[in-house]
Amino acid sequence: MNIETVVRKVYPNLTPYVCQMADYPVEELKKILQKENVYKLSFNENPFGPSSKAIQAMEQAIRASNLYPSSRGEELQEVIASKEGVQREQVLLSNGADDMINLAAQTFLEPEDEVIMPTVTFVQYEAAAHLMGAVPVKVPMSGQLDTDLEGILQSVTEKTKMICLCNPNNPTGAIISDEQMGAFLKRVPKNIIVIIDEAYYEYANDPEFSTAVKYISDYENILIVRTFSKIYSLASARIGYGIGSVVLTEAIHHVRPPFNVNGIAQAGALASLNDLEHVQASKQLNEEGKQLLYGAFEQLGFEYIRSNGNFVYVDTNMNGEHLFQELAQKGIIVRVLKGYGLPTSLRVSIGKEEETKAFIDALHEVL
Repeated sequence: MNIETVVRKVYPNLTPYVCQMADYPVEELKKILQKENVYKLSFNENPFGPSSKAIQAMEQAIRASNLYPSSRGEELQEVIASKEGVQREQVLLSNGADDMINLAAQTFLEPEDEVIMPTVTFVQYEAAAHLMGAVPVKVPMSGQLDTDLEGILQSVTEKTKMICLCNPNNPTGAIISDEQMGAFLKRVPKNIIVIIDEAYYEYANDPEFSTAVKYISDYENILIVRTFSKIYSLASARIGYGIGSVVLTEAIHHVRPPFNVNGIAQAGALASLNDLEHVQASKQLNEEGKQLLYGAFEQLGFEYIRSNGNFVYVDTNMNGEHLFQELAQKGIIVRVLKGYGLPTSLRVSIGKEEETKAFIDALHEVL
């Protein structure tokens, strides 16, 4: 048995992350497209950038880069716990939301366990399942790409170890209402871990939405996943966190590497939580951008989903890859959703006003 055979045996369902045009940094895209101005609306990034308070805190933290940071990030844990009304021990930090999902998988999944998830949702859940040799079980969407909670419950078997929900959902922006979530959690067997990914929860404005943190006191099997990448604009710093029962968080600490979150990121996250003006301005920009996109899509006759994230899902009823290429030639980069079985659909991140308007103008020109 050679090394290639060994690798294929260990990771038969995993493929390395392949960087496509929508994934390249803006400066790289400018070189590829040979354009001075490129608007990247494919990564759901906050166009405002980090808060000035976060930048100042990170600059100061850089001066202590020769020292190891707090392993668990106690100060940040304490602030998050106070904000969410939980104990400090119920909060654990991660290297972004992806890392939190992987840590949960490494802690609780074994080969041949089943992990249930919607067909159209964040791809990291499937990757984390494959990483541990578990089996992803995908449940078709209902209605207008809504998460089919009843279908998920009907898919539970003796092998089910974990259920993954994204709320608000990426890439659709749709929500699971608080009423639906409460009723669902009552019916989930208590031996199944429920991951509730709330990466975009700060943007949610649907009155029926509510964070699931309040359910943690009643259900020890829930893990809430959050990130500082979106509304707090710290995507490059790589910092996220989980909130769950002490039973869950302490179990995950058994596999969590020490110092998995660097000190610069911790400092930026701490400062970000204290900058409410930055959060409010980000929300306002996002709402204005969504309205611009809604109006443009309605004018063009495109079906879209009213979003609770910092992006909008739209079905153009035409070849999405072709449309992507046409927009790219005009310096506009969006996300094609062909990989979800949605070949005519796009996900468009909310940029600054000039970026959103540039996308709308380019769309009109292409059509």
